[in-house]
Amino acid sequence: MEKEQSYVDGLTQLLSENYELVRKSKVNFVDKRIRFLIARLFAGKNEVIDAKRFFELNGLIKSELGFFTALNGNVRASLSGLLLADGTRDTSVLKQLIQYYQELIDVKFSRSEFTYFAAYLLLKQENEDVPEIAKRAKEIHRCLKKFHPFLTGPEDATSSVMLATLDAKLSPQAIADIVEFYFQEFADLDFHKNNGLQALAATSALLYGKKDRTFVARVRSLLNELDKNDMKVKELYYNTIGILAYVLDDKKLDSRFFELVAGLSELPGLKFFGKTFATALAMSLYTEEITGQMNQEQVENLMVSVHVLIAMEQASAVAATAAASAAAASSS
Repeated sequence: MEKEQSYVDGLTQLLSENYELVRKSKVNFVDKRIRFLIARLFAGKNEVIDAKRFFELNGLIKSELGFFTALNGNVRASLSGLLLADGTRDTSVLKQLIQYYQELIDVKFSRSEFTYFAAYLLLKQENEDVPEIAKRAKEIHRCLKKFHPFLTGPEDATSSVMLATLDAKLSPQAIADIVEFYFQEFADLDFHKNNGLQALAATSALLYGKKDRTFVARVRSLLNELDKNDMKVKELYYNTIGILAYVLDDKKLDSRFFELVAGLSELPGLKFFGKTFATALAMSLYTEEITGQMNQEQVENLMVSVHVLIAMEQASAVAATAAASAAAASSS
C-alpha cells in the first residue's frame, strides 16, 4: 500500500511542479486546463518541463505564423508543449508544421485550430508521402460526413489524418465503415452520440483496423467496472476509455487508478474544474503508466484528442457568447 501511495504522491507532485513552471513561463492568456494538459505531457514521461524553452517555442510559432491565423493562445501553447515533448529544438520543424497545414488546406480542410493539430500529427509520418496522406485523410473525412453530416466537422481533421495512416488496402469508405461500426456499437452502450463518441470510434478503428466485437466487449466491461465504482462516464474521457480498454486487455483497474483520481481531484488548481477534468487527467496518466506497449506517439495522439475536445468546448462557448451579445445588441 505504501508503494502505491508513493506512486500517486510522486505523480501529483510532479504534475503540480510542471504546472507551476508552465504558469510562470510568461506564456500568457492560456486556459488553466491547457496548462495542466501540457504539465501532464511531461509528468507522464517523468520529466520536468524546460519552461524557458517552452516560452521560446511559443514565441517562435507566433513569429512564424504572424497574427492573422486560426491559432489562438491556447492552441499555440498546446502545440508548443507537444513539440517540446517531442524534443523540437529549431525552427525547421515549425516550418514543416506550417507546410503540412497548407497541404491540408490545399485538399480543402478548413482553416481552423483543429487543422493545426492535424498538421502536428502529420509530423509523425516520417518518410511518408504527406500530400497523399492529406488527400486520403480528406476522402476519409468526406466518407465520415456521409454517415454524420451534422456531427462531422473541422474537429474531425485530426481523426481523419490518423485514420489515413491505416493499411492502404483499406479504401476511405471501408475505413469509414469500420468507424461507423464502432460508433453504433458504443452508442448501444449508452455513449452519447457526440464528437467524443466519433473520436472514440475513430481511435478504435485505428487500433484494430477492422470491426472487432471482442474490443466492444472489453469497453463494456470497463464501463461496468467504472459504474460499480460510481464513476460516471463523461465525453472528455470517451477516447481515453477506448485506449484504456485496449491496454488493460481484460485486466481489472487496480487501486492506483482510483487513488490517482482521488489525489488529482483534491489537487489545488484542479479542484476548480471539478472531478470530470481531474478524472480525465488521471485516466490518461494511468493508461500511459500501466503499459510498455503505449509508445509516445500514442500518448501524444491521446493528448491531441483531449486538447481538441477542450478547443471545441471553448469554440462553442465563444459562439454562445457572441450570439448572446448579438441578441442583446438587437434588443437594445
